[in-house]
Amino acid sequence: GIMLEKIVKRLQKADINGWKIEEKFIEGQEYFFVKRELDLSRAKKVRHFDLTVYRDFYESGEKYRGSSSTRLSPTMSDDELQAAIDEAAFAAGFVKNPWYPLVSSSVERLGSHDRDLQELSSNAMEAIFKADNREGAWLNSMELFITRSSHRIINSEGVDVSYTGYRTYIETIVNASGKEEVELYDQLLLSLPEKRIIEERIHDLLAKAIDRSLAVSTPFLKAIPVILTGDPAKEVARYYLNQSSARMKYDRISQVEPGESVQGDERGDRINLSLVPDLEESYFSAPFDEDGFKLSRRDIVKNGLLAGYWGNLRYSSYLGVETTGSAMNFSLLPGSVGIEEMRSRPHLEVPNFSAVEVDEATGDFGGEIRLGWYFDGTKRVPVTGGSITGNLRDIESLYLSREVELESDYLGPKSMMIEGFNIAGE
Repeated sequence: GIMLEKIVKRLQKADINGWKIEEKFIEGQEYFFVKRELDLSRAKKVRHFDLTVYRDFYESGEKYRGSSSTRLSPTMSDDELQAAIDEAAFAAGFVKNPWYPLVSSSVERLGSHDRDLQELSSNAMEAIFKADNREGAWLNSMELFITRSSHRIINSEGVDVSYTGYRTYIETIVNASGKEEVELYDQLLLSLPEKRIIEERIHDLLAKAIDRSLAVSTPFLKAIPVILTGDPAKEVARYYLNQSSARMKYDRISQVEPGESVQGDERGDRINLSLVPDLEESYFSAPFDEDGFKLSRRDIVKNGLLAGYWGNLRYSSYLGVETTGSAMNFSLLPGSVGIEEMRSRPHLEVPNFSAVEVDEATGDFGGEIRLGWYFDGTKRVPVTGGSITGNLRDIESLYLSREVELESDYLGPKSMMIEGFNIAGE
């Protein structure tokens, strides 16, 4: 477009050593529901340019590269544009990072199937309302955003790549009234609004809300296995992903070397982790990273051992390792135990924490229980309150479920069974 040419012309005259532009064109449909009534709907079209400029300088013989980013909009006047570029160039001179290269000379345009956004939206709504059929629990409010986003990344080193993707965002609040009225909140992120996944998710959420409304306080429990299901399982998986990140290694947060274990010496299943740029159904799938580096599937952890670090060109060059690019999705291979088998002996299963904290540096895990189920060997009771804490480096055992599911940017075991966590009752 004309705007892009205008920006590039000015960048070529600026006092900088490199630049990158990410152009995003987003078309979307947004719907807001209260109960089942449409409260508001709007169409959205936005185009913007995220500009990063780079400046190099030397200090006591060391070469540094500073960078600064700013967002440019197509409605800016020539003067505003020039001022924004000058300001970014000035700011970049104050950032002192060791020098690193930019991605170079790659040109690729990836087309996509054109889908009708209204049609996708009505498919999603149909699935949501079809699943909202429970006694005692109901949708309180819901937001649905369906977007088509076209990305183009160009830089001063000859990168010019583009691709288009679809994104579905569904935010729901459901209520249930049992002993008390309660609400549960959920965010579902998908690429295309796959009806089966949406229906299952809403159905599951309503069932959980009913259980939450009948929950008793978490009792004081001795050492029994904890089963993490859904989102909490993903957060544990992310800990292993972070252990193998080039950036975390460079920042000394990860201590793991290639060939070493990312796990403790617990019994059970070993972690097998891959970066998967084009994960089916994922909201985050993209063929290139934000620098325009072409991504491919990479196996990062094999049988618990670090095969190699993953990261963008900057951090990979700092560590002197091969660049994988910074993919937005990861997957874990399924484990050895079925979920029903996990549930067959006394345990506490938790699908919903108020928040899960996993410390990347130490492996500390902690979360307050919003909804769980305690199984004493004969009956399964919904519980709430209390907390679970422990450290992923000194658990006694880790078993991954054979069943897998997509949870946002993660595809992997739906449940993990861990022994060695502490359970604090209410």
